[in-house]
Amino acid sequence: MTARIVQITDLHLLADPLGELKGVCTRTNLQKVLDVIRRDFSSAELLIVTGDLAHDELLETYEVLRELLADWLPKLRVIPGNHENRGFMRQVFGDQVTVVGDRNVFADFVGGWRLIGLDSQLVGEVRGQLGESQRDWLARELAAEPLRPAAIFLHHQPLKIGTDWLDEIGLEDAEPFLNLIQRSPQVKVVCCGHIHHEMTVTQANTLLLTTPSTSVQFTPETDRLIPDPIPPGFRIFDLESDGSFRTRVVRVPLTQPDRP
Repeated sequence: MTARIVQITDLHLLADPLGELKGVCTRTNLQKVLDVIRRDFSSAELLIVTGDLAHDELLETYEVLRELLADWLPKLRVIPGNHENRGFMRQVFGDQVTVVGDRNVFADFVGGWRLIGLDSQLVGEVRGQLGESQRDWLARELAAEPLRPAAIFLHHQPLKIGTDWLDEIGLEDAEPFLNLIQRSPQVKVVCCGHIHHEMTVTQANTLLLTTPSTSVQFTPETDRLIPDPIPPGFRIFDLESDGSFRTRVVRVPLTQPDRP
């Protein structure tokens, strides 16, 4: 049976309901994205949020987000990005994360797959880091189910994407992470956010997918951050028990009527 997963990322929510990031009201965009997910994908097994939940890193913002995601809480998983307060995330979303060391992670069985979420936040930095202890935890999780297809989710991209300024703020310990993935053939895909646009990159048999933000989009292949007027979006995965999967990005036009 097919298992459907929804991924959203880079919400950059603010406590101010009219707060903007690069000219985009992040709460309005998120509400419109969630409206489409509820309308068309409410039967999904999990909703995974891959970081940058609260741009201002305030407790109030996490509480607002919990209200916005209230109907998803039983099947919601969240992991940190660089714009995050781990403590507030645990306080508000304690049932949606697992704490390993000082990291907020998750590991679930869905539709014959192992879905693992990693914490790549390096506090005080834009770039990311997993660290040895978290990689050791991941290695144990993968070794426990060597024949079960797996998908890995994290915030920071572990591969070069060809945009220099974004490559400089990716996952700084990507090499040992990728070495582990390449020794784990059951890992079918690695999916992240952080770069605010959609990409597919393959390197040394590792498939990396990036997912657009629910907030502002970044123009790829530039020498600095330039907002892209393309609509926000999210990613759908349809997972099969034989290890195959289909995925697509759904864009949400902002010309649709505002919520009442």
